[in-house]
Amino acid sequence: MKRALLILLAVCLAACSGEEITPEVLVVEGWIEEGRAPVVYLTTSLVPKEEPESFEDIGSHIVKWAKVTISDGDEDVILTGTASKRFYPPYAYTTGKMTGVAGKTYTLTVEYGGVTAQASATVQPSKALSALPEPVRQENGTYSISARFEDDPSTEDYYRFFHKVEKVDSVFIPSPFCFMADDVTEAVILPGHSVARSADDTADFLLLSGFNSGDRVQVKFCTMERQMYRFWKAFEEQTHLTGVPLFTIDGNLPGNVTGDRAIGYFAAYGSTVYSVQIP
Repeated sequence: MKRALLILLAVCLAACSGEEITPEVLVVEGWIEEGRAPVVYLTTSLVPKEEPESFEDIGSHIVKWAKVTISDGDEDVILTGTASKRFYPPYAYTTGKMTGVAGKTYTLTVEYGGVTAQASATVQPSKALSALPEPVRQENGTYSISARFEDDPSTEDYYRFFHKVEKVDSVFIPSPFCFMADDVTEAVILPGHSVARSADDTADFLLLSGFNSGDRVQVKFCTMERQMYRFWKAFEEQTHLTGVPLFTIDGNLPGNVTGDRAIGYFAAYGSTVYSVQIP
């Protein structure tokens, strides 16, 4: 079974505070990368219940009939909703008419059910690692991946690593705790959170101990804006404290989506991709 990553509901589930229940809101998760098309996922928020909801119940929160528009300041493009098995939820909005360009600012507008949500993000110039990422054998026999890069001390920079195991992962997955600002120039990459796993996989549900011998791993090194650094920092802190990636503690994460009854984020990344063969 392919791994699936459910960031959207993990990021912006409606919070419970005492007896108060947050009303249902529109949740936006979207991004655009340098040289790649935008991708946007939409759901309505899910309120935690005493009885956990099934994947079928969660699927009822998918928003399929929204008007989603992206603008680069010169052109407006309406995204098309399409079924996608790469993620859960299996429905995304995208377009082949626009790709990310470094230095450009993109504005996302979502209209659905009387709600208008909007967010803007600027694609940061991509950056190369100072050396090819290397597999490092751990005491338990699995491998981590070491990545190093140089930072320009005269600028304010933020970085994020993602990874994908070929023939296992259908999408890039956020590498745990691999987000950094100017003062960090090295990362240790391990397998990230996975919501759906095969029945015979005995690895930990949330976090694998390392990559396996024979794996070929694609490592994506992204540059991003400060607002996304804040988002990923809060995401990691909350999932680490709760131990469950599907539920935050007591509030929504710091996104950049504005609008009544709308939350979430729209990110813009510069990115470079490397392939690492685990021995």
